[in-house]
Formats: sequence, C-alpha cells, structure tokens
Amino acid sequence: MLRSFSTRLVGAARISAIAPSRLFSSTTAAFQATPTSLNASPAGSTPTSESTPSSPVNLLRDQLRYYAVAEIKNRPYLITKNDIIVLDRLKDVQLGDVIELNQIKELGSKDYAIQGKPYVSPEYYSIKATVIEQPKGKIIETFKKKRRKHFQRRYHIKPLHTLLRVSELEVKAQ
Repeated sequence: MLRSFSTRLVGAARISAIAPSRLFSSTTAAFQATPTSLNASPAGSTPTSESTPSSPVNLLRDQLRYYAVAEIKNRPYLITKNDIIVLDRLKDVQLGDVIELNQIKELGSKDYAIQGKPYVSPEYYSIKATVIEQPKGKIIETFKKKRRKHFQRRYHIKPLHTLLRVSELEVKAQ
C-alpha cells in the first residue's frame, strides 16, 4: 500500500554548491534549478560540451550519496537511505505500509544541494519510507505540586512512537 504523506506541491527550487569544509549550502553560487532554462540554446546553433552546463539536477544525480531534509508532522528530519526515523505516533499507518515523503525542504549531497522555497518539487526526487515498528517509549514521570495546598500528583506516561526506515532516496534524471 503506497500512501502520499502530503499533497503540497511547490515547483520553485534552488541549487547551490557546498564547500567541502562546510555542512551548509552557500547562496552565493546559487542558480535557478530549472533544467530547461539552463539547456536552452539559440536556434540554429549547435551546443558544445563547453558552452552548455549540465542540468543542476543531473549535477546532484552524479554524486554517490544523497541526503534530504524531510518535514514530517511539522518537524524537520535529516535523512539518508536506510536511516531509521523515530517520530511521534502516526495514527493512520500500519506495519509494513510504504509512505511517500514529499515535503522535502532540501535535497543534496557532499557538493551540491537543491533548496526548496519552501519545498523542493517532487519531480526531482523519489523518497519512500516503510513503517517497521510502533513501540512505546520509556516511562516519563511528571510531578505536579501546589505549595501550601497539600496537592501533589505523579503522572506516568509511555509515549507512543513510529519507526520508519527510508527504503528509497533517489534523484530523478532530468
């Protein structure tokens, strides 16, 4: 069963070069991530390998490993392939369900990153996660007291979690 986690689609995205010594992307070398505008050449001219740059998505696709910053239940998670994500309980999923994550704020690798405004367009990637477990967490004790009123209460709860394994993180060719 394949479920889409959200239906928001946004087409604006930016790609930028990342310096190897930094973990964040710089905006100085950013250019628009519309593959058609970069590959467009004047009519009648033959493109050469030196004059036309390759598509920004293809620059990212040529890298070995990818990461993504996914927003799940309004919280950002930095994920890579085969990661396990521990998040608050998702009520409408069962064990073994495949969830398609499509609220991605950033998609990148060691050298390049595509940043969305606010989300990267789903035509650039395919990210799927599988529900592997829905355990209870450790006991959390909450103590409440009102001074001089002889009121004391101890509350014990076990929070519910959902574990997702990222089974697919692909950048699509443009």
